[in-house]
Formats: sequence, structure tokens, C-alpha cells
Amino acid sequence: YCKTVVIVQDNLDICPNTGSFGKITCELKTNRGDLTNPVEVQLYNGANMMKTTSGGPYTFLDLPLQASYVVKPLRNDNPLNGVSTKDITVIQRHILGKELITDPYILLAADVNNSRSVTASDIAEMRRLILGIIPEFRVVKSWTFVPSAYKFADPSNPFDAPREQNVNFGVTKETKDVPFVAVKMGDVTQDARASNLNAGKTRTNGSLLFEIDEKNLSGGGTYKVDFKSSDFVNIIGYQFTLKFDASALSFEGIEAGVLNTNESNFGLNRLNQGIITTSWDAQEGTSFGKNEVLFSIILRANKNVKMSQVLAINSEVTNAEAYNFASDVEDVKLGVRTDRGVIAGEVFELYQNEPNPFAKQTVISYRLPEASAVKLTIYDVTGKVVRVYSLNGQKGFNSYTVNKSELNNANGVLYYQLDAAHN
Repeated sequence: YCKTVVIVQDNLDICPNTGSFGKITCELKTNRGDLTNPVEVQLYNGANMMKTTSGGPYTFLDLPLQASYVVKPLRNDNPLNGVSTKDITVIQRHILGKELITDPYILLAADVNNSRSVTASDIAEMRRLILGIIPEFRVVKSWTFVPSAYKFADPSNPFDAPREQNVNFGVTKETKDVPFVAVKMGDVTQDARASNLNAGKTRTNGSLLFEIDEKNLSGGGTYKVDFKSSDFVNIIGYQFTLKFDASALSFEGIEAGVLNTNESNFGLNRLNQGIITTSWDAQEGTSFGKNEVLFSIILRANKNVKMSQVLAINSEVTNAEAYNFASDVEDVKLGVRTDRGVIAGEVFELYQNEPNPFAKQTVISYRLPEASAVKLTIYDVTGKVVRVYSLNGQKGFNSYTVNKSELNNANGVLYYQLDAAHN
């Protein structure tokens, strides 16, 4: 007898691929068709998580056949992405029956407290996030995912929709495509960025100017600052950050005006930083005359200053924007009423870079009260200077594109600082 080896080959691919491996691919898109990234996709076999992948493409290879798996996507970054007071106005009209939300994915987005319904509690949760009172939704993650193959039995009650997909392999090698619809929680107007690689910017149409009276403040005195507007016409909502000089002023309280605001419309958790956030909405387009007091803030002066020098509207915490009944997004600015008329004040602002994170380049935007030379400095996490740019800034809005190739191979988290004259 003898021992030998017989090698059997299927060169014509006639035999079934029994004993080979399976493959799962997972495409994640919004219901508008935008690819969603970054997402962590988990693969389970029973109760045990087998693999995870992130960043895309979302593919699982070499999976044993004759087995069952569960695919579950997760994403929990930038909860404010796409969430604004404009979304609150849409939810409010739905709750009141004025304009019902019929898209099941948008209804899922509105249920930010996971109560399996859309109520005023969802509005309250969203407003806390917008005002910077909470850093993220307290019950749900910033995104949820529904298998694309799922059919809603009742689109008006979509809250039982699954958030994972079962996959079963037989004895034959095959590829299973398991797509999901990505839903950004809180974003019922569907203007969230689905991918950090393609950052967008909200376009504005016109502006809403809040106006205060110029005053000379004496140290130790208490003053009521009335906020009025000459162009508060057909407005359904607004939001902004009110910045005050915390060394010159102390916050004493808020009084309602014709807008009937209350404590829920203001974020007061950053007073020590000189920051008040506000968000207001109405059921219908609302208009008021130029001399009507919208709301008032009570401040105590710690030293002698001018009102116009210690107050500004910006987007440091809550983005400054307003919405009219035509759903246009408007800028929000602060003007000062003087004997010469209303003077619109420009403020110094440094904005979040977009996109963030970035692969090849990112745009850093800033606003200047007057044209001046500026210095943009980029640091690494240790505080080491990576790059310094000397720029000439114009009055108003400016932006500068930073290429990664210019950052001396720096990786990880980077910080930037902008220095300008008198700022």
C-alpha cells in the first residue's frame, strides 16, 4: 500500500460553494438618499457581538454559513446637527393639528424622548438642547436607523420600527445586502449634514434686527434692557446667544413682553461666562410694532460703561437665526437706538470649522467688527504651535481654507485661535 494526496479542483465552477463563507454589505442613507458617515455598524451572532466596522464601506467578510446574524448601526455625534427652533415650529403645528407630519421617518425624528409619540415633552427636550442646557438628548442617540426593507403597517404610528436587521445564511456562499434608512433625531426639517465630509451651511434670507436703547450705565445701578424690533414681521421663531461682558454686568432677571416668553425660553446656565441663550416660537406668523417691548433683561452695572459696548448677539452657543412664515431662515443681529437712528453693531466671532472632522481641508470662518489684520494660530493637544497664518480680515464675515498638507503632518485633535486688533 502507499499514501498519496488527491487534489480535487472545480476549475469550471460547477460545484456549489458549500463550506465557504458569507458576506454582508450595509449601505446607510437618509430617506433623501444622502450617504451617512461616520457610523459604527455592529454584527451579532446570538447575544455575542462578533465584529464592528466604522467609517465605511460597511462590509463584513468571511462569515460562517448556516448561521444567523444581527446587523445594528449606531451613531451618536453632534446632537445639534440639523436641530433648531425651526424644527420646534414644525412639531408644534403637528401637535396642534395645523399641519400634520405624515412621513414616518420624520415622526421618528420628532420623538426625541422615546415616548413612542410626539408631544410637547419632545419640544421641551429639543429646546433644552438648543439652549445649551443639556449637551445631548437624554434618552435617544443623535441618529437612529431603520432597515430599508421594513414596511410601516401604519405610517402615522411608526414607533415600533426595528432598529436592527436579521440576516440568515444557508449552505451556499452569498452576499447579503442590508441597507438602512438613517434618521437624525430632532431634525424634522431634514437639513442635517448626513456626512461630516460634506458639511453644509444654512443659507439665510434677510435678517431680523433686535434693538436696544443706548444708555450710559453707572456702576452699582440696575437697568432694564428692553428688546424691540423695527422688522418683527411674520416671524414664527428665533434663537440666538446674547453675550454680555460679565466683568461689567451682572444678570438680575428676565421680564416677559409681548412675546410672552418665560424661563423655558432662556438658557441661564452660563451666566458666569456672560452668556444667555434664547429660543422662541409661535403657532403662526407674528408681527409687532417697533416700539413694543418683546422681552426685557434686568442687569446690574459693575462699572461705568455704555450699553452698546457690553452687549452683543452671536452664535457662540445657540446659533443666531430667525424664521418667517415662509420658512425662510434669517440672520439675527443686535442694533442700538441712538439720536442718530439705529446703529447695527458688528461683533467679533470665531465659528466652528467645517467640516469637522476633516480629511483634506476645512474652512474656518470669523466675523470682525471692522477691517483689520488677524493672526490665525493652530495648536496640537500639547499646546505646540502647528501653523500660524497672517491674514487681512474685512469688516463682517470672513472665511479661510486650511489644507491638511499645510499642518506639518499633525494628526488627532487640533485647536485654533484668532487674534485681531482690540479682540
